Amino acid sequence: MTLMQAFKVWWSYSWRSSILVIPLWTIITAWSLVGLFSAVQNMQLSGQSLDSMNIGQLTRLASGGLTLSILSVVLTAAIQVFAMRWTLNSRWADFRLKAVPPDAAVGSESGPGNSTKPARV
Repeated sequence: MTLMQAFKVWWSYSWRSSILVIPLWTIITAWSLVGLFSAVQNMQLSGQSLDSMNIGQLTRLASGGLTLSILSVVLTAAIQVFAMRWTLNSRWADFRLKAVPPDAAVGSESGPGNSTKPARV
């Protein structure tokens, strides 16, 4: 694979991943801001100031943020796997790109001394 072909694969993966991840990040950001604003509004309705948050409120706010961050990491990883599969399954005009699973036998790649097997490209 040449440097230009590698760049084409990387660019294809990058924009496919961005197309899928940007809406996820937008939803997660909006969801976290709504949760934060509702927590602040509940404190103001109960007559508390932001300086007098107790440990229970801080723990509940942090656990919601931790759950959201773990969920976002898992969903981002799944989206990146999907984007890479989408990239590998696309057609390329100037070269062939195919994911080849590793061989089970050790030393199965052809080299200078092994002319019986074709080289894996």
